[in-house]
Amino acid sequence: MNIQHLKAFVLANQLGSISAAARVMGKRQSQVSQWISDLEIDMGVTLFERSGNKTSLSTDGEILLPMIIHTVSQAEKLSSCAETLSHNEPVSLRIGIDNYIPQTCVQAPLASILAEKTINLEVITDDRSALMELLVNEEIDIVLVSEHSTLHYNSYEYTRLGAYQEILVVGHQHPLSKLEIISTNDLSEYRELIWTRGEVAEDNDVGYSPSYACFSELSTLVGILCSGIGYAYLPKDVIQQKLENQELIHLITDFEQSQISRRVELIWKPGLVQTKSGKALIEALKKHHGFR
Repeated sequence: MNIQHLKAFVLANQLGSISAAARVMGKRQSQVSQWISDLEIDMGVTLFERSGNKTSLSTDGEILLPMIIHTVSQAEKLSSCAETLSHNEPVSLRIGIDNYIPQTCVQAPLASILAEKTINLEVITDDRSALMELLVNEEIDIVLVSEHSTLHYNSYEYTRLGAYQEILVVGHQHPLSKLEIISTNDLSEYRELIWTRGEVAEDNDVGYSPSYACFSELSTLVGILCSGIGYAYLPKDVIQQKLENQELIHLITDFEQSQISRRVELIWKPGLVQTKSGKALIEALKKHHGFR
């Protein structure tokens, strides 16, 4: 049973005639017609009911059509995968995204690259240090992380994209929400809530208050904030809805910009841009990201 014969049957049904299928396949009508006849002989069923120049699916053809479409699709995927491997192209790519980075900023580039059926992606989120360790161990291809003090990565290729905004917020019931300008002394009187993102908080980390609470899960931290307890620095994009609903209030301080820009780094393993899929993913992230 030949895949070309199966494809001829599918196209003839989709396009409404054997002649139309022949034109798409670049073959003579007589050849495509013979392929379908051979397929019927191989299967022992009649796939089309023929009346003059018209063809329509038989009852058996209607039953078999979904399975044949699936078989043709799988065969095309197999062929594409084999061709990719023969050209030393990766069949799948792993990308890690810093869990502090607003995920909405990378949805557009991921959607654009996933429209390419030949590229398989595995997307994971973790803290920056864990992602960099995966990159060092060659367990991941690309990482998108918050900017670090490292000025240059000797062992990797990289580019710096835009930035996301981090702001100081409290719940609308919190006493600090009533103040126009906040000082460090004001903050020291209340509990600071810290989003650790799964990282281990260091005991000697200096905050604005002697009392604090650390959370690995953002949703829990935001829930506590909305109840009127504590304050926190958070990426603006991840709490935008809460700000619009005025469940959270953006505080203005006398010691820091109202919005702190945190730049984002895109880092990938050497040679990845030499592959078609790797280059496509990196270009999509550069072109379609939502960072400012």
